[in-house]
Amino acid sequence: MVKIRIIFIGHKEKEFLAEQKKYRESIAFPGTNIEIASIKEGPETIEQNLDELLAGPAILQEVKRAEKEDAHAVIVDCALDPVLSALREAVNIPVIGAGQAAYALAITLGDRFSILAPLKSLIPCYRRRIQEYGLLTHLASIRSIDFGILDLLSHEAVRAFIHEGKLAIEKDGADTLVLGCTGMSPVIPNLQRNLDIPIVDPAIAAIALAQTLVKFGLSHSKRSFPGKDI
Repeated sequence: MVKIRIIFIGHKEKEFLAEQKKYRESIAFPGTNIEIASIKEGPETIEQNLDELLAGPAILQEVKRAEKEDAHAVIVDCALDPVLSALREAVNIPVIGAGQAAYALAITLGDRFSILAPLKSLIPCYRRRIQEYGLLTHLASIRSIDFGILDLLSHEAVRAFIHEGKLAIEKDGADTLVLGCTGMSPVIPNLQRNLDIPIVDPAIAAIALAQTLVKFGLSHSKRSFPGKDI
């Protein structure tokens, strides 16, 4: 049995976590046990660099707890991959960033992808991540609807995403789209009906990558992410 711990940002209610667990179990391969946790301190969402800094200590605590409780891999459920490199230095099990997993999948599906971002304030954060990952040549654009993270499932937000997705295809030359938030999974069927290119959900990409790494006994290189006792 593969045990994957998924860590959410914010003080999520039990009903929300139960719903997210059910969805992620439905997309996981047989033989995968999905565990859900959320940070106890820090911001409710990651919407700028400051939020990443404030959430970092609580995310680190949950990642270390997951390793201690024998999880085989950890997913940070945020497309901005907060403090990802630091987390990999802190543990030996694979730590998956949902954004990085989605970009890796996107460049196997096409040549140039666009990110559909919730907020304009996030655009510089996405761009810095893409630069850090060495993927700027694959980035067609980052388009935003400027809706709050907690409002992404509204009808207005979905219509705005469809509109921006069409612009990314027609004006920016995107052949693949990456959702800029792991909370957008429920809108994918609607988006896919209206946009005729692959749409990558970071929540799904992260689970698929975590399962693959565990299956083949792989984890991040300690030459890149040397450990340190803390």
